[in-house]
Amino acid sequence: MESSVSLQEPFSYAIWPIVAAGAVVLAVLIYWIIVFIRKRFSNRPKKPVVRELRPEDKDRIRRKYIAELDVIGMDFENGRLDIRHAYQKMSMCIRKFVHEMTDIKVQNYTLRDIGTLGIPDLYSLVAEYYAPEFARRSEGDVRNSLARTRSAIERWI
Repeated sequence: MESSVSLQEPFSYAIWPIVAAGAVVLAVLIYWIIVFIRKRFSNRPKKPVVRELRPEDKDRIRRKYIAELDVIGMDFENGRLDIRHAYQKMSMCIRKFVHEMTDIKVQNYTLRDIGTLGIPDLYSLVAEYYAPEFARRSEGDVRNSLARTRSAIERWI
């Protein structure tokens, strides 16, 4: 039996919008991967340029920070500082000293960042300070650490 009704073609989507949307999603994904990789590897501290000071300026800076260590030692002996705060003050003292001597902002550096600088005395001192500074119960030999810090400041070239 013949019919006068003709059937409509099956419904279909155009393929180009799907390809365009896929390309946009792929481009955004690639962009974010590149941004992530750049950010990950560009945050490493670069080797800073160390400034040179005159010998009399170095001596003045040494005296200033040795006097600061003396105050920390007296405050600890008199009970005005506990172990944790004594180590925190020593850490800031040696970091500010290195900053004044070299113009490197080591106050903002982690222990790992300090290790990349190539200043072994600073690295060993800050590593020594970390446990008493951040431990739940601070334990450490403050007098010995003060002596080591003083020695590092006096030996600084």
